[in-house]
Amino acid sequence: MKKKFPFFFISLTVLLAIGAHGEGKVLQATKEFEVQYDKGPYEKVMTADQYRNELLKTEKKQKALKDFYFNHARELYEAALIEDETSIYAHSSLGFLYLWAAMDPYLSKREGFLRQARDRFVRAISLRKSYYEAYYYLAVLDTLEGDFSSALNNLKEYMRSEKEDSYYHLLLGYIYTGGRGETAEKAKVEFQLAKEKATDPISVRWAIRQLQRPQKPKEIPPIKAPTPPRKEYFPRTVSMSIYVPKFVDETGYDEIRKMADLLSSRISETIFRNNRFTLIEGKTPEQGDYYPSGVDAVLMGSIINANRLGKTVLCHVKLLYPEGGNILFSKEFEVPYTDKPMLAIADRDINRIVGELEKNSIKCEGTIVQISRNYVTVNLGSENGIRPGFKGLIIGKTSQLVIPRTKEVITHEIYLGEIVFEQVEEKTSKARICNTGLVTVQVGDMVRTK
Repeated sequence: MKKKFPFFFISLTVLLAIGAHGEGKVLQATKEFEVQYDKGPYEKVMTADQYRNELLKTEKKQKALKDFYFNHARELYEAALIEDETSIYAHSSLGFLYLWAAMDPYLSKREGFLRQARDRFVRAISLRKSYYEAYYYLAVLDTLEGDFSSALNNLKEYMRSEKEDSYYHLLLGYIYTGGRGETAEKAKVEFQLAKEKATDPISVRWAIRQLQRPQKPKEIPPIKAPTPPRKEYFPRTVSMSIYVPKFVDETGYDEIRKMADLLSSRISETIFRNNRFTLIEGKTPEQGDYYPSGVDAVLMGSIINANRLGKTVLCHVKLLYPEGGNILFSKEFEVPYTDKPMLAIADRDINRIVGELEKNSIKCEGTIVQISRNYVTVNLGSENGIRPGFKGLIIGKTSQLVIPRTKEVITHEIYLGEIVFEQVEEKTSKARICNTGLVTVQVGDMVRTK
């Protein structure tokens, strides 16, 4: 025994060294994601999602990697909740992390994950009862614990969101498997629906396998990850913002030069009172050829002719976009004026000019039908009055609140970004996303011209 002991000691030391070296190699392969702690809970949760997604892709044997990604994700979710305990998505994401860990052969050796997951989903629902996604995860938990009756009730709640996705059908089909007669047929129908609705290859393969071999599998079907919230964009204005520099007199008469100043001043006042536009104030182009930031369009005006005897001027007005100089509107107006007892223009003539602006500034709604990097294709074109240079707001799904007593419906719109139309065809247009990298745009999002 004494002779063998040194050999055993050396062998064990070598094995430990090899194991440590192997673990070091694994940790060298880890991905680290930068989190900006000063940017608030939203950024922490988004970074935690990145660690979680890497965890989902980690192979079964890579235990050190699993520990690394799981611990980093949990730490960031918890940090976000310390800052904002009402973050529904953080609660749901942390619950999903615990749920996934409870089903992982290695991580599940730690105790209490299912209970912690349930606590998070229940908390998310307590913050907002209409957060239906949490009911889906509660149904998954019930299924893992064998409480199929409660799972079906939670799936019914999930369906109130009208999200009839493949994950719903896969889980429902799994609950029905193992039964006979009508129940077995129900399982078959659910797996067929899951196959048709699935957008990821894993779900498709899982559904096909169950259709080919209708028997209860050892593991529950793939589960969906929480849908991340979409960061709101707060535009300076939701209507077209117009800057009106002083009008120019091209006639050379002192009297008419005063008319140019009066015209630009009166038109600015009317635009300010108009609900369709937002007036932006700033320096004039003569002071450095500068336009204020956030301006959608510039209203330029010049008096090109004057009939001093008849007391009328011919004014050319055009509305153009500062970026690219595309002209939205251009028209000449004959404007009567009086000079006794003082220089004045009738309200109806000012309203006529602003009315033409409003008439030609088309306001319409469409939908994003395609996305390509920093560009989107919208189902609005020249037949809808769209022209190159038009600006639009991207609007996500809206939530509605009904006031019980009056039955009034209040719609809350979520602004997600801003676009500029560049290539306009008859029925569709290609538009550039202005705040790229800061928003998540999806096919189906609504677009409204400013």
